[in-house]
Amino acid sequence: MTRRAGARPMITAGTAAVAGLALAAAAAAPAQAQSAWEQVHGSGEAGGSFDAVAAAGPDAVWAFGDDEAQSDGTTWIHRWNGSEWTREPTPEGWTAVPSAADAASADDVWAAGVSPQDGASALHYDGASWSAVELDPALRPTDIEAVSSDAVWMLSRPVDGWDRAAFFDGEIWRDYPAPTVDRALSAVAEDDVFAVGADGDQPGADRWNGTEWTPMDVPAVELPGGEANAVFDDVVALAADDVWAVGHVFWKDGEEKNHHRPLIGHYDGESWTVETDGEAEGSYVAVAEDGDGGLWIEDGGWNPVFVHRAADGATTRHTVDGGKYDLSITALASVPGGGAVAAGTAFEEGDPDVFTDHGVVLGTGDWK
Repeated sequence: MTRRAGARPMITAGTAAVAGLALAAAAAAPAQAQSAWEQVHGSGEAGGSFDAVAAAGPDAVWAFGDDEAQSDGTTWIHRWNGSEWTREPTPEGWTAVPSAADAASADDVWAAGVSPQDGASALHYDGASWSAVELDPALRPTDIEAVSSDAVWMLSRPVDGWDRAAFFDGEIWRDYPAPTVDRALSAVAEDDVFAVGADGDQPGADRWNGTEWTPMDVPAVELPGGEANAVFDDVVALAADDVWAVGHVFWKDGEEKNHHRPLIGHYDGESWTVETDGEAEGSYVAVAEDGDGGLWIEDGGWNPVFVHRAADGATTRHTVDGGKYDLSITALASVPGGGAVAAGTAFEEGDPDVFTDHGVVLGTGDWK
């Protein structure tokens, strides 16, 4: 599973405000560690952008995007093979930019996205090459969970007011019963899958038991007055009794200013607990396991802070120095064997004569 934040952001006063939230959260954090994250791929010369990532191991990491940073371009796929990054060919005529991806193994990788011309479609890698796979073009993929070669889930935003999901059974993609939430997926087994999102103005979660999706009992979050809501944006299931979901509480104050506070939930096999994580403002947009029983959590998608939550609950916060660039990080995934990978776009600050915006991949752990 890879978590992406959706459409490429426009650089406006609004996004600058979001950046301010992330920076304010970093400044308020009690434990600021030397960053474990660094840039591992991307340059101004290469350009482009990345929107999704997937990993099957330390020598099998993929970043998906296109060769333009300021607008939609030609789809590209870059792979780390353990020693170098290379660009892999895509099927002729492929026009969708993948926004969600996941790997069941090094020779079984899925990605999906939407193109303005053709709607939704998917890509599959079989260990030798990428091929295009037909989807219902009306779908709007939000996440993919590749449980095995014959069990792959895809969530979609609602279509015409209906919850939508698709399932690949080893032969074809077909419509399948959909959960009531549509943000993210994580599986323990083929018959034990968790989905998260929003249940009205509260965070919600569903569970698949091999036959049907069942809404789970998630405690309500106390919301500030006025226009407010809470949502889970991502989920990672370490085990059937160790599931973590992250998101945010949103509200507007009396001056119509937007505020966010990080939200974290845990399922212990019997019940969910949900709480805001600290008093500082921020928004948890993605979560991935660290390979050592802990978590990496992305706080804010614009110049994000990466929060490491160790298996014993200790937390440290890690910033990434973008130099003269603002970083828009739209995807985060665990790298089996230890570590994590994140990807997005680096936007040059100010108003340069020649833009050098470019796709960027960040990494932590020994794989890089």
